[in-house]
Amino acid sequence: MRRIYIGTESFRKKEFFYIKGETYHYLKNVLRLKVKDIFEGFDGTGKEYKIEILKIGKNEITGKIVEEKELYSTELPFYLNLFQCIPKGEKFDFIIREATQLGVNKIVPVISKRVIVKIDKEKIKSKLRRWQKIAEESAKVSGRTFVPEIKELVKFEECIKEEKDFGLIFWEGERDFTIKDFVKEIKGKEIKGKKINVFIGPEGGFDGEEIEIAKKNNFFTLSLGKRILKVETASIVAIGILIYELENL
Repeated sequence: MRRIYIGTESFRKKEFFYIKGETYHYLKNVLRLKVKDIFEGFDGTGKEYKIEILKIGKNEITGKIVEEKELYSTELPFYLNLFQCIPKGEKFDFIIREATQLGVNKIVPVISKRVIVKIDKEKIKSKLRRWQKIAEESAKVSGRTFVPEIKELVKFEECIKEEKDFGLIFWEGERDFTIKDFVKEIKGKEIKGKKINVFIGPEGGFDGEEIEIAKKNNFFTLSLGKRILKVETASIVAIGILIYELENL
């Protein structure tokens, strides 16, 4: 049975789902489901449903929940938020896709001093919708129970002050302090339920002033090794190693 993400345009009322938007189109025109057909859906809240189609209208499908269950949690025991300075081309799409599969809870597109990309204000809303859709699809593929939220575009100086328990900024100028050193630093501290904010720079990296701002806001500056990595590689490697080290701490 196909597992479907019930999009944000749809809503639940008691034992019924009212499905609209792209999910409506997908069920009706792509899968060609009919009245009385049953499909499996999840809404990103940690629950999964078997839904029987009762009515297919012009812009909406009405479905009745015939089974509801709490899913085995595939989520991290802590909140991992990625603050990603926007790279060129479609690299940000790739980062969202892979970071979602790894378990990131929130992804924030960041404008720092060395970001090259110029985003048209008129097009940002459509980009955010597209990025959220990528996250939804990736969450579905990886069997996650929650879908990461893609936040509004924000400047580095503003988001560096966002609430956190631990702040990590990866910087090629750091030679000695690594993720393993960070793990040793926090050993014995409670990690469950904590917010960990991870900052990854654009193609040109962070400049010295930005690193100083991060340090003043109690961030750890971390190295990813002796070699310089491409933005999309650095993002996924950093998140992957961090999760490996912290998930069972």
